[in-house]
Amino acid sequence: MPNKIVLTDPAQADLEDIFTYYAPLIGERKAHDLILSLLSQLDPLLAQPGLGRPSQSPGVRELVFLQPPYVAPYRVVGNAVQVLRFLHQRQERPEYW
Repeated sequence: MPNKIVLTDPAQADLEDIFTYYAPLIGERKAHDLILSLLSQLDPLLAQPGLGRPSQSPGVRELVFLQPPYVAPYRVVGNAVQVLRFLHQRQERPEYW
């Protein structure tokens, strides 16, 4: 059972990009709250690492967020849930994570 959530460098960069996109639209405070919302929605993966839907990539699952509409591909590596990316649901998926 995993006991921590780890964000890859691309996932951290995605969060920075999300903040940069939303801050001028909704204000820095709300953009920060949006990032915190995404991060807090990862917590159930610690108790239920199989919660997300299967991905096309072997060994990867995808946690789908309804609000905001993002998807976070992740995998379990040892005792950690490794979040690979944060992608808008309308964004084209990369061939690799």
